[in-house]
Amino acid sequence: MTIIALVPLYISTSSQVSKAEEPIPVLPYDSTMVINRLIEVSLSKMPDGVTGIKSFVYINATPVTVWKVLTDYNNLKRYIPRMVKSDLVADKGKLKVIALTGEFKVLIFKKTVQLTINMHEAFPLRIDYEQISGDFDVYRGSWTLQKHAFEGTLLTYESEIKPSFVVPDFIFQGILKNDIVGGLTALRGEAERTQAK
Repeated sequence: MTIIALVPLYISTSSQVSKAEEPIPVLPYDSTMVINRLIEVSLSKMPDGVTGIKSFVYINATPVTVWKVLTDYNNLKRYIPRMVKSDLVADKGKLKVIALTGEFKVLIFKKTVQLTINMHEAFPLRIDYEQISGDFDVYRGSWTLQKHAFEGTLLTYESEIKPSFVVPDFIFQGILKNDIVGGLTALRGEAERTQAK
């Protein structure tokens, strides 16, 4: 996924998510999108410079398999683009603490970002997360797994992100969208390979 958007690509309980000026639209995810293997991504501007994200991907694997891939925190760096470090640093049952490091470069803009994140797990349906420390003023989100009629999983990723570093908005938005698509594509591929074993 993305080190920026995912560093999980990993929001939202109503108590964690601030209200958007314009709600993030619920994107349709119909059979055509499943067949064509499309990844839907919507970005929205929120108050105080926060970017809201909502995205969907259909994965041809069971929710339990997708969960296994999402929560394999020590190995995210193996397949998530631009992620160079992913480590489980504390396991407190349903609460996990992970440390992530990613690197990205766009034109002359290059940045290494680091995060430590609380992951609140509700097996096998949802993971809520928020930054404990790192390079963002706001970094929180959720993964929601839903069994799909096509016998796979509809994975929904929602996030609210505001970097603490200065980056032009058009560059940040471009990085987010590319990283989300890249991250979800990589996650889907890993889950489908795992399912096929």
